[in-house]
Amino acid sequence: MSVYHLLVYIAISYYFFIYSIHLLHLALGHGAALKWKNMGYLEEAHRLTRSTLVPPVTLVAHLDAVDGDAVQWIDHLLGQRFPHLELILFARRGDERLRGVAEAYYLRRMDRVYRRFLPSPEPAALYQSGDRRLVLAEMEGEKGHALNLALNLSRYPLFAVLDRGPRLEEDALLCLIRPFMEGGSETAAVMGVEIPSEMEENYLLPGGRIARFSFMESLRLQLGYLAGAPYLGGPSVMSGSLIVYRKDDLLRAGGFRAGLSVTEAEMDMTIRLHRLLRAERRRYRFVLLPQVTLRRGFPRSWREHFRGYSRMRKGVAEAMWSGRDMLFRPRYGYLGMVQLPTFWLFVNLAPAIGLLSYAVAAALFALGKVGWLPFAAFLCVSSLYPGLVGAGAVFAARRELGILKGQGILLYAYAFLTQLWFRQLTAVAAFVRYGL
Repeated sequence: MSVYHLLVYIAISYYFFIYSIHLLHLALGHGAALKWKNMGYLEEAHRLTRSTLVPPVTLVAHLDAVDGDAVQWIDHLLGQRFPHLELILFARRGDERLRGVAEAYYLRRMDRVYRRFLPSPEPAALYQSGDRRLVLAEMEGEKGHALNLALNLSRYPLFAVLDRGPRLEEDALLCLIRPFMEGGSETAAVMGVEIPSEMEENYLLPGGRIARFSFMESLRLQLGYLAGAPYLGGPSVMSGSLIVYRKDDLLRAGGFRAGLSVTEAEMDMTIRLHRLLRAERRRYRFVLLPQVTLRRGFPRSWREHFRGYSRMRKGVAEAMWSGRDMLFRPRYGYLGMVQLPTFWLFVNLAPAIGLLSYAVAAALFALGKVGWLPFAAFLCVSSLYPGLVGAGAVFAARRELGILKGQGILLYAYAFLTQLWFRQLTAVAAFVRYGL
């Protein structure tokens, strides 16, 4: 065997290894989806609406993340069928919508006394409704900078962070808090499946090719990695439009890191919770509930897509740096020995290695150094195998979530093309453009 054939076989082995791990996570995620589906959370949610056992929850959001009519969005959240909830809403000083919200809910300015569990910025002004279900804080700084202030202000044991102005499905909150009410392993955080807001009730694909490709990649990430990673000690990071935590866990972890965006703060908190709960020798789990819980906007242009992906990469970098002391540490089990190293590899090195593999294989074939058989094997492993992962995510969504019905071959074509070129192009473009 020549050195040229050896290089091609190394590239084949790389793609086979990396997408076998993807496929393993997807299989585990599908198993988790079956498990949660059989528990009948949607059916049980109707009985929980009047239950005194349901723990109350604090919702936290920033007005900047809300597109459109802020009052209607707040009505939508406060109108959720849930026994006890409160909404803490932050707004920038000078935001024109702040006065409209205050007038619509008859909020009164107050000097509220609250216990400072964590260091946090002082609000410029606090407004509160008569029933104490809505608190409006006027302040400056990063959105994530306000999360510790929200922890100090919150009155309830569950703490839910909203981002990107999502619209919740019916009984979404009741479904999301159900894992916290079960025995056995303690639940550290819960999020549900997110779909584009453009999808109608029949759950057909959204309009726009970029939105469709982004949604397909999001499905793979949600139903593959986030749903399956808990079985292998993960996930390494967790970020979404709505994540529910235990307030006590957040306080013991030291709160959210100041100076980060909401996405970065959520990813960093995943590492903090792993470290805290393992130090306390507690059995715990992170849960991706395989039910559609909300709708949000997806990118509709390359610019929006690259901007969102770059924010995600920045958040991962912050989290990985925060958890660098956990790498290859046996005390952290699968998390330290498998999850964190492979996740770092996928995010930071995979785009460059993949591009180099294609360049080397194509060059060697063009120069006649390798024949058809090795080059065809490389193309199959580097294109068909990733397409299988994407198709598996669509299959799980159709079977377990009951969405994406009736579009058949079109769905699997988008899933295949997303893994064939869209994800690789996204990673390489962000790597070249931002040096991430």
